[in-house]
Amino acid sequence: MSRPITFYMDETGNRHPDKKSDKSREGRDWFGFGGVLIRGEDNDGLRNDIQDFSEKWKLTKPLHMTDMLSEKKAFAWLGRCSQSKVDEFWSDWRNVLSSKPIIGLGCVIDRPGYVKRGYLEKYEDKWLLCRSAFDIAVERAVKIANIEGRRLHIVFEQDAGINSTITGYFKNLKEKGLSFDESNSASYMPLDKSSFVNTLGRIQHKPKDHPLLQVADSYIYAMARNGYDKKFHIYRHLRDAKRIANFCLPQEHIRQMGVKYYCF
Repeated sequence: MSRPITFYMDETGNRHPDKKSDKSREGRDWFGFGGVLIRGEDNDGLRNDIQDFSEKWKLTKPLHMTDMLSEKKAFAWLGRCSQSKVDEFWSDWRNVLSSKPIIGLGCVIDRPGYVKRGYLEKYEDKWLLCRSAFDIAVERAVKIANIEGRRLHIVFEQDAGINSTITGYFKNLKEKGLSFDESNSASYMPLDKSSFVNTLGRIQHKPKDHPLLQVADSYIYAMARNGYDKKFHIYRHLRDAKRIANFCLPQEHIRQMGVKYYCF
């Protein structure tokens, strides 16, 4: 069997469907869970690219997309640079993101759409939105790993308040499989429990400064924003480089294994 493939996962947006979003989210109020699938043989090369980028720009803090875009916190200095320097910075980062044949994958849920469909009242489980996004993203990752004949490991960004919850989602998939309505999900060719048991390896949580989780942060943000903003430059670059699942997988696999936009 080939070396394992690892799904580096991060969240973007608010995981609770009933929490009012801030004004900056108006018109694009999402929750996304996902990131990048990185094959074992590409790990070291991508790490080196990230290190070279960080050294060039003298970065000491994690590369968080929202801080980079807003030019705040550790990236406030970007606001004092010339536009040509800012353009160079973003060009360099886009090139890092597309430097290796990794696969951007995730599930993005429109929170107002989720509530409008009545899921909050129907299930009375505020965590279900988060678990749904995790289960959908991981199931699609398992399908990709199966095609390549690889085991799949999960690494997610740690947060003391939710580490055990996310780990619980993973264990539930291995023990019970998916819990979606079979008639509604049939066209997506859902996997049975044995597929998760046979393919899923380990799950780990790592700190925010883990270099490959920083790549996952940029990818899941870009994929989420694409649901509302088709001109977002990071996503379009990843799309053109065929680093998003929808553009690097065979056409017949995209419905079952591509990025899932839910409740839009």
